[in-house]
Amino acid sequence: METLYRVGTTVLHGVLDSIKGITVVFYLDKEANRKLSQPTTKPLLGGSVLPRTKESLSSSQPGPAPPRTPSSSSLVSKRIEESKVLKRVLQCSMLNGGIFMLSILFFEYAVLPGLHLFLWYLFRNSTTMTTVWGWMQPSLSLLFNSLWVTPLFLLSKIVNSLWFQDIADSAYKFRKGRPQLMPSISKLIADTLISLLIQILFLLQSTAVKYLPVPVPFACTAIYMVHMSLLCSLYAFEYKWFNMGWELHKRLTYIEQNWPYFLGFGLPLAALSELPNSIVISGCVFSVLFPLFIISANEATPKVDVCETPLKLFSVVVALTNALFRGRTKPGKAALSQPLTPGSGGRGLTPPLSSSSSSFMYQQQQQQQQQQHRHHSSQKQHHHHRSHHRQPSPSPSAASSSFASVQTAQLHHQHQPVLNRPLRR
Repeated sequence: METLYRVGTTVLHGVLDSIKGITVVFYLDKEANRKLSQPTTKPLLGGSVLPRTKESLSSSQPGPAPPRTPSSSSLVSKRIEESKVLKRVLQCSMLNGGIFMLSILFFEYAVLPGLHLFLWYLFRNSTTMTTVWGWMQPSLSLLFNSLWVTPLFLLSKIVNSLWFQDIADSAYKFRKGRPQLMPSISKLIADTLISLLIQILFLLQSTAVKYLPVPVPFACTAIYMVHMSLLCSLYAFEYKWFNMGWELHKRLTYIEQNWPYFLGFGLPLAALSELPNSIVISGCVFSVLFPLFIISANEATPKVDVCETPLKLFSVVVALTNALFRGRTKPGKAALSQPLTPGSGGRGLTPPLSSSSSSFMYQQQQQQQQQQHRHHSSQKQHHHHRSHHRQPSPSPSAASSSFASVQTAQLHHQHQPVLNRPLRR
């Protein structure tokens, strides 16, 4: 009972943390403005400040101050940097909600009904109107989707990815400081591609769960919402964890072990995105709300160690991903879903995925170990060959110690019969 209470409170805590992004976007800019507007004094090279003399005081009092062109340009650059978070959020809302979603709604609920009413006004005969409307509506919908929805959808995905990254980097820089990226470029690319593959497979898994033939009502819908909530949390927190230098296996394991908090955090976004019946409208709603959840994830502090039982929903897609990359890696590499040993660093973390870069590093290590083993074996054979032809002479200390041991053995041999000899009467 206590565990259920803790799980319920943690889910509620995650929901409240996700809603905070609506208000954080405003005072985050104010705090950034306050930090950047603080006056800074520029000391000399030695760290000392110029003393204020009478000449400097007298020269500083009269006369108007000269114009400061460099400082004004720096203020302009600061203002541009300060308003970046709020500006990007508004741009995402205008592109996805104001242009994309409203244009689709206007076509579906204004243009098509208007044409239908116009045809009904022209053709009073129901047969003619039904025939004309039967080929006009699919043709207009096909043209609209091909010439407007599809290009704008692809353009919005590219622009949204850039703006989302800009929002996440700006929020992280103002709160946490400089991002700690991965040291290797190949590792960075492999982590990004495998993360994208796992997210696509997990989305397909959640969609398959939704349509399972389960007789219990609303059971598949509930499991589907659990999947989508965890996926939305992964979307939102991935920018922060990526800037912190966390690899993919650590991100997935952290969500699986602390699933109550991330279930509550991603629940509002998943529920609001599932309200529209159209997939395109659902994507527009997600793109409008997602920047706020990025900021909320950057500000949030997840509650950990609430439930001892992890929710391993990513194990299936991880196994599929490992199966795809298994042919290009060594057979000794472990799968992502298998836990590490306690002495391997980290609590219950799963090992990283098998990628081409890791296999290349593994081959280099094996080659270096083989070369070192051959070098040591050749040195041992050469040393044994030299010792077989010429044995070194014993040192004086060794000779003296052996001579002393011989004398001790002789004295012991002389006294031994005396002790063992029987006494005469």
